[in-house]
Amino acid sequence: MSIDDKSIEEMTNYVLYGFKAVKTADSQTSPIVWFASTDYTTTTDISWHTEYQSYAAPYKQSGPVSSYSARDITLGKTMKIKNKKCLGEVSGDPDPSKPIKVMNGLDDTQFRTGIAQRPSLTNEFRPLCVSKIIADGTNAFMPVEKIMLIFATEAVDEGAVITQAFSAGLLIDVTGASERKVNFSTSNSWKWDAGAPWAKKITAQEDITKHLVVGPKLELLA
Repeated sequence: MSIDDKSIEEMTNYVLYGFKAVKTADSQTSPIVWFASTDYTTTTDISWHTEYQSYAAPYKQSGPVSSYSARDITLGKTMKIKNKKCLGEVSGDPDPSKPIKVMNGLDDTQFRTGIAQRPSLTNEFRPLCVSKIIADGTNAFMPVEKIMLIFATEAVDEGAVITQAFSAGLLIDVTGASERKVNFSTSNSWKWDAGAPWAKKITAQEDITKHLVVGPKLELLA
């Protein structure tokens, strides 16, 4: 991401917010703020590690997903929630063609759940999405190589559940590519290669769930 010198000087109070897409078997999954950073400059590399965590959080927890129990996991494996303190146990064989599954091992408790990944701007695992998992239920998640970037002065916490864009932004599809180059300026907003289909502007107040929670639904039993 490139920003010209003049724009950087004018963006003192702006925060860069990032979101990342997932496929899921749960149609009620919501995107959440993946990262919020002021550590951007004229040239900023935004990347992510291909390591994942699955997490469980109390269902009654309101607001941002901030208190949760997470476990390292790989594609194809399953995390089973074992108790009401959200502790989980990972099992299964890795398989990059299959989703990460979360199973609720309790028959009398619901949880919030999802997967997490490490963005380069924080270098710590941050949740990508959140869904409700019912008692004895199973959810599945597959990371998708799409990110959404938004600059805003509005204070929004990492982990906040967001379904509408709180400012204009850019959706970038990195599937099959090692790099995408985009530009931002305070006078011309977001720009990228003319005619390139891998980027799409997002308007303020637009529904972002349809861009960040994508189908088709995943097969759980494969």
